[in-house]
Amino acid sequence: MRLLSQQKAESELLGIYGKLIALIILLLVMAYISFHYFGKINQTAQPSIQVEHSRLLNVLGVVRSQWLMRSKPDILQLDWYSDDIDSVASTGQVRMSAGGWPILNETSVAGCRQLLTELLGQGYMQQIETRFNSDKEICRYIDESGESISYQNSSGRVIFLTATN
Repeated sequence: MRLLSQQKAESELLGIYGKLIALIILLLVMAYISFHYFGKINQTAQPSIQVEHSRLLNVLGVVRSQWLMRSKPDILQLDWYSDDIDSVASTGQVRMSAGGWPILNETSVAGCRQLLTELLGQGYMQQIETRFNSDKEICRYIDESGESISYQNSSGRVIFLTATN
């Protein structure tokens, strides 16, 4: 009788250990999934520089079209809402090259930042590092992940570069 109750107690103890191990494994899996999920939320909450690259290409196309429609002025007033004359909202103005691309007011990091602010707005500028290569007149905008956009001042060429590990 004592042997039977001892076997029953051992069986119950093994069942409890099995449930405890299953619970620990479940908690580990849930912790992994939650850290992975919440890590992705932080990444998607911040604007991607790749999205800004596409936006910049579209904006440059619109700016060039406006430049052509206005008889190629040296300084272009940027009009973003031009469906109706009364609703025109302008963000500012940019100097234009002979080829029809926005150029820097001053050849420096500050000039690069000002140009990007005029083209894309204020919101994104605080999150990126700006560099200027004076030899090639290239502005480079680098985000926290190391991805970057390069804008060649003389030709309007825009290049998206991925992060190198």
